[in-house]
Formats: sequence, structure tokens, C-alpha cells
Amino acid sequence: MKILDLVHDFGNNRTSGVGGICRVRCYINKKDIIVLLTDLGALNDGQSVTNAVEKIISSVYEHGVVTQPAIFIEHYERNSHKLDTFDIVNINPKTEWFSISREKVLDLLGCDEDELSERSINNGRIYEKADKIRYARDPFIDSNYIPSPEFISRKCEILNSMIPKSSITQLIESGAKEQEIQRVIKSDLSLIAEAYVGGNEYICFSEYPLADGSVDFVIFTGRSRMDIILIEVKGANFNLVNANNYGSFNHKVRDAAEQIQKRLGLVYRDYESFRKDAHEKRMKVLSGDLIHNAFVGPKSCKQVDPNKDVYVRSIVIGGRTVNDLEESKKRHDYEIHSTPPIRIESWDTWLRRLTR
Repeated sequence: MKILDLVHDFGNNRTSGVGGICRVRCYINKKDIIVLLTDLGALNDGQSVTNAVEKIISSVYEHGVVTQPAIFIEHYERNSHKLDTFDIVNINPKTEWFSISREKVLDLLGCDEDELSERSINNGRIYEKADKIRYARDPFIDSNYIPSPEFISRKCEILNSMIPKSSITQLIESGAKEQEIQRVIKSDLSLIAEAYVGGNEYICFSEYPLADGSVDFVIFTGRSRMDIILIEVKGANFNLVNANNYGSFNHKVRDAAEQIQKRLGLVYRDYESFRKDAHEKRMKVLSGDLIHNAFVGPKSCKQVDPNKDVYVRSIVIGGRTVNDLEESKKRHDYEIHSTPPIRIESWDTWLRRLTR
């Protein structure tokens, strides 16, 4: 028979910042008092029941939750109640755990299946009490980390000057030529970062010098090891794939891919010079020298190691998609069979990457 069911706060105190809560249920059978200690998972703001079990048992006695010797069972709830784990815990003379089956637990507690099948997080009373304890200890416990003022300021600058996706879509759908698209992207380099960088750490460039020429756009990004993404763009005034029996990429896209491939060949013949030069350019930008129209992200790619290799990735964007499925296979085949690998994108696939 259950005589008690509560959320127990075993944290040190509400001003120390040391948390810890669990669900405590007490049962009485013909000869024993059984205490079920249920770990509350994400609701717990401190140590797990396993790591704090001695502290929890001492605390429930100290606070009068239990006043007589009892059998303590450690309980972890899983997604399916059939996968829950139960262990009898002895703390004298040393702490030991003894696994026990669900059936045996039900027999000891003298309760029905529903009692252990319900997830604590789905019990409104338990959830509300756990939240009340957690928020009394830390009113901002579930709030996101607050970044630095510099980060927030730069992020706001970028957001305020962003070109709307609708404007970009209209430009592409109008069949804009290469020069028009380049001009727009140069005015808001966050467009290429948004499409190919997963976070806020990046530096974008336009007309970046490479080997015997330049690349339309380049992104530096990453932590520890730097990724360098080379991007050549062509117009949106043609189909990516020709409508002939060969189904080949439009010659403008092929030419761009061949051009970037030749330049990369020169890069890899003198890779170390290229790597060092890239890090020197990165440090110039971080010192305030915005070379090659440098556009700095909110975190500005500061944490890469200048002594490590860099990964070089290449992308050619151009043309419009007609048959997405067939073209995606063709683009994938081209990337895996080209050396070094070059990704081919249409402006339609590029637009899908934008999240603004």
C-alpha cells in the first residue's frame, strides 16, 4: 500500500546552486517499509539517483520522510515501462546495488501495473512540484546561454541588413544573369554563409585570390580545423542540365567546375603555402583589415588552430532545376567522381538551404 508520493529536494540549499531532486514513494506491506527512489531525468537539476543515493537516503531520514528502517529501491524510468530498471540499495557497511525484476518490485510494493507504468514526467502533480523546486533554486534554469555583448551586437547588425529571401527568390525566378546575382550576394555575404555554415563562426570573402586567378566567394569556418569553402556562381538564365540525349550539365557550369579544379590542382601542389596564406588572411581580418570584402560572422572563426591542416571544399552554383530527382543523382555522381570533389548546385537547391 502506498502511503507517500512526493518530489524530494536533496540539494544542499536553494542559495548554494547545488541542486538535486527525485521522486520518493513509500509503501508498506505486511512486514516492511519500501521506499522507491525514482530518478526524474531531465527534471532533476543535480546528481543522478545513483550518484547521490547515500545523500538521498540520509536526507529522507533527516527530513522525516521516512522514520523507520526501510528497503530502498533505485528506479530509472525508460521510454517503455517494460525497460525500467530497479535495484535494491544497501548503504551499510558499504553501498551496494542488487538488481531486482519488475515483477518482484510489484510484489514488494503491493501495487498494480499502472502505478509503475505511468511516467513521472506525465504526472501533472509531480511535474509541477519538480518545476517549482527547480525554479526556486534558479529562475533561469531552462533559459539559453546568454552570449557576449559583441556577439549580440554583430548578430543584430547582420539580421538588420539581411536581404529578404523573397527578394532573392524573385531574382532567381526572373532568370538573372551571373553579374546580377554576384552583385546581390556581394551586398549581403551572409547569404552564402547561411547556405553552407551550420553556426555563427565564419568569415566570408568575395573575389578571393587563388592560384592564377580568383574565386567568386570563399568561406572560412570551423573550430580547431578550418574549412575553406570555394564557391563559383553562374547565372540563373539557363537549365542546369541540358535537354539533349546526353543530359549533361550546361557548359557554363562545366566550365566553372573545370576552372576551379585547375586552380585547386595548383593549390595542392603548394598546399602548405596556401594553408599558411589562408590563416594569415584570417588573422588580418580578425585584426580589422577587411580584405577581399571580408564579412565577419558573429563569432568570426577565432578558434581554429593555425597549425592544423585545412579542409578545402568546392561548390559551383548555376542554372535552374527541371527534374530534381534525376539531377540530384547526377550532381551526387559528379561530386564523388571528381578529384578533388566538387559539388554542383542549381539555384533552386541553393534557395532551399536559406533559412531567413
